[in-house]
Amino acid sequence: MLKIRRAMVVTGLATTLALTAGWSYAQEVFPSKPMKIIVPFPPGGLADNLVRGMAQELTSAWGQPVVVENKPGANTIIAAQATARAPADGYTLLMANDPTVSMNQYLYSKLPYDPVADLVPVINVAETLEVLVVGPAFKGNTLSDLLAEAKAKPGTVTYGTYGPGSKAHIDAESFAKIAGVKLLHVPYKGVADVVPALLSGQVQMAFTGVPPVAQIVKSGKLRAIAIAAPKRSSMLSEVPTFAEVGLQNFHSSAWFGLVAPTGTPRARIEKIAQTVSRIIVTPEFQQKYITGVGLELLNQGPDQFAEHLKKDRAMYGAYINELGIKLD
Repeated sequence: MLKIRRAMVVTGLATTLALTAGWSYAQEVFPSKPMKIIVPFPPGGLADNLVRGMAQELTSAWGQPVVVENKPGANTIIAAQATARAPADGYTLLMANDPTVSMNQYLYSKLPYDPVADLVPVINVAETLEVLVVGPAFKGNTLSDLLAEAKAKPGTVTYGTYGPGSKAHIDAESFAKIAGVKLLHVPYKGVADVVPALLSGQVQMAFTGVPPVAQIVKSGKLRAIAIAAPKRSSMLSEVPTFAEVGLQNFHSSAWFGLVAPTGTPRARIEKIAQTVSRIIVTPEFQQKYITGVGLELLNQGPDQFAEHLKKDRAMYGAYINELGIKLD
């Protein structure tokens, strides 16, 4: 009888401790210390500005500093590796894009991180429609003019990108494949280098997001040939889609979303996603950092973002395999 009573006491104590631990975890304050969001691009760009706007609002919402750390280079690999190796506690996030978790695994035989296994989706924030622009080095004005020159002089029409394997690179090669032309790739470090190269005549064309070039196009210094989307851009409503000018089935957009190291507690992922969602849907934030600068709001939570990534990876896997692009 004594043994039975002792067993009951031990069992009851264990149950109490488990319930107390569960209550404690449920009641924990998160975040309770500074958080870091890593950006795989240089300061001042579209994604960097978006993250800094979010970081400011998150700091106010949580009462804890949310700092932004720029780790550009290597087609977002440097930043992704740093995030994947960080503690999976919710205090380190990465503003990822298409190359980070959807493309790099097909472009490189070896990566210092696993885009699928090492990083988990938190919230997909926004996307930008892609546009084909030409500079003064190209004298034509239409897609027909561009294709005519590319077919007459194969491999001589130059296009600028943000580096091998970048979104701009894959877009240009996909476009060339669909259109049946051969183009000459000229890689740069980022959009801040590509736009001046276009304006100075170093390259003739480039694929880029709408926001970085919208005002320059409106000024007449660059000419927009077509939007790579099923619909026109609200910022460049006068620019037709590729389908409207005769090239079907060429669509492209670039997304920006937060991911975290695998193993980050689901409760923390959901809290981050919910807080960010409340911020990005406000009219003030959208006007300053999303729709007002030419981005399109996505606001996809963890599960919806995960479904988006499945489709994204399948699409890029097929594209890159067909194009035969390998970067190592």
